[in-house]
Amino acid sequence: MRLKKVCLKSSKHLNKRKLTLQPNLQSSNLWQFALQYYSKSARSRALLQLQDKYAANINLCLLLKYLSQQNIIVSTSTIAVLHAHVTEFSQNYTQPLRQIRANFKQSLQTMENYSVLRTHMLNAELELEKQEQQLLVDAFNRSTANDSPPTCPLKYYLENILAVPKTDLDQTLTQLA
Repeated sequence: MRLKKVCLKSSKHLNKRKLTLQPNLQSSNLWQFALQYYSKSARSRALLQLQDKYAANINLCLLLKYLSQQNIIVSTSTIAVLHAHVTEFSQNYTQPLRQIRANFKQSLQTMENYSVLRTHMLNAELELEKQEQQLLVDAFNRSTANDSPPTCPLKYYLENILAVPKTDLDQTLTQLA
């Protein structure tokens, strides 16, 4: 029931506010939004769970939340294109580094410069996250899709592209509201 309220609340805001059809997004604005939004522990836990359990891209989730909050329309086909672009980059760069960093944690006791190396890896991963956001913003700014926008872009991504089951979907969307 709360999920319906979250999505209905979004659609009411869409009807009351002026919608922007194709703005020129700036990655720096998305980055600032992401830092603020992700700082809430319940949200970060929910996003990490989506990433770990369903291979969701957190940066795409954050972009879709940002677009909704800014009343910017995003079509279903654009969401699919954004997913494809960021998935390819993430699989080639971000995910391998994330896996190396996870494996590296096992070396805590045996490596002399563990903390220095871990900091460098975290910084490199953070830069790759910024690059993912830039890639998403660039792809969104180039998009020309005219198909219908979903009421809840994030729900559409999770439900229709990632096939998150309804029980997890409802709970997660409530946590991310």
